[in-house]
Amino acid sequence: MEKLETLLMQMISYSGDCKSLCIEAMNSFRDEDFNQAASLLEEAEKSLLRAQRIHAQILSTFVRNEEMKINLFVVHAEDQMMSAEVIKSLAEEMIEMYKELKG
Repeated sequence: MEKLETLLMQMISYSGDCKSLCIEAMNSFRDEDFNQAASLLEEAEKSLLRAQRIHAQILSTFVRNEEMKINLFVVHAEDQMMSAEVIKSLAEEMIEMYKELKG
């Protein structure tokens, strides 16, 4: 169980990193620091991929071990990852919209 908790904390941490990097990317883009915005989005993608890999690892553990119970900590970690995915998608879309508006 301790290993599961460690993995969940990592998943939450990487998801939080992704969300923060996306917000920073949008701010950089708004400030017309386009290279920084692109770099931040790349880092956000890496953080999200790390969270998703951990999630896959946890899911495979659940599949192999029917005795593992889903708890609030698991649900919270998955929620954080899903919100990171949504924020990343919205950040990318907002940056594209901003590009179109600025022409």
